[in-house]
Amino acid sequence: MVPQMESQPDRRPRTANARVGAVALAVSAFMTLLLSHVTASLAPLRLLSLAASAFAAWCFCDEMGMRKPLNRAGFVVFVIALAVKVQLILGVGEREAGRYYVLFAAFLLLAVLLWSVAFLHRERSVKVVGAVGLVATILPIVALVAGHLAVGAGAFLGVKDLLAASDGASLTDRSFVTLVERLFGLWGYVAAWLLWRGYIGVGAEQKASPT
Repeated sequence: MVPQMESQPDRRPRTANARVGAVALAVSAFMTLLLSHVTASLAPLRLLSLAASAFAAWCFCDEMGMRKPLNRAGFVVFVIALAVKVQLILGVGEREAGRYYVLFAAFLLLAVLLWSVAFLHRERSVKVVGAVGLVATILPIVALVAGHLAVGAGAFLGVKDLLAASDGASLTDRSFVTLVERLFGLWGYVAAWLLWRGYIGVGAEQKASPT
């Protein structure tokens, strides 16, 4: 008898959308991390990076299942974050910039949080990534919320200056926003690898899930 090869239920054949999406995610993650170290405006390059991120997120959510609430909600808040960042790149008043940065950081964190929770409904190796992403986003979100409620809370992450700027003060410390962008960049690399390897997709799920 010819021995049968053991199947791998946690993977599926990679579609063209998955391959293109993985490359787009990796490129956008690289550009996000690179630009987070640059203080110069470089508006055209930053806008191109956001466009790549939007395209990558669309491909990613298609593979995850756009019909599912968590994936769809993550995509919606991610698009809002990108729209806010576009406005910041094009230019806003100094007194309004802090509010825009708060919105950008909050919605970007929320998108990664929702997609990480969606990972928890996948097979074991993807669940691990989801758990790490969940923990990594919880701390900045808690710091952001606590900064609104208690004076001095979240100061170690740069939240204090960001929230002060949202009240009209000059924004001198963008370390919290940079932290959030780098977190998204690192998460994007991992998601790109999962997408490329075929671990993400409706056919790669253990069971049908409403998320």
